[in-house]
Amino acid sequence: MNKTVFDEVCVLWAEHMGVPFPDDLRGVDIYEQPVAYLDFCMAGPLAGYVGSQRGVLDADQLRVVKESARDLRALLPRLRRREGRTYVARLVRIGELVISDAPG
Repeated sequence: MNKTVFDEVCVLWAEHMGVPFPDDLRGVDIYEQPVAYLDFCMAGPLAGYVGSQRGVLDADQLRVVKESARDLRALLPRLRRREGRTYVARLVRIGELVISDAPG
C-alpha cells in the first residue's frame, strides 16, 4: 500500500460520502447501467479499501472498481452540469488511485 495514495483515497471517499447523489445524475445511464448503480457497485469495495486501514482489495473487488471506473470515465464527456460532473469525476479519481495502488 502506498500511504500517499491511501490518504488521498480516504480524503476523497470522505468527501464523496458527505454529498448526496446529484439530481442531474438521476436516470442517467452508461452502457445500459444507471450511474446510481455504478456508484453503488463501487461503494462496497471502496469502503472496504478505506476501512481495512491497509488499502487492500481482493481480485473481485478490484475488478468491480476497474469496470465501474472505466464506465464512469466514458460518461464524463456527456455530463454538462457541474454537480454531476464533479461527483462522477471524484469517483473516477478514487477508482484510478485504488487501481494504481493494487499489487501487480
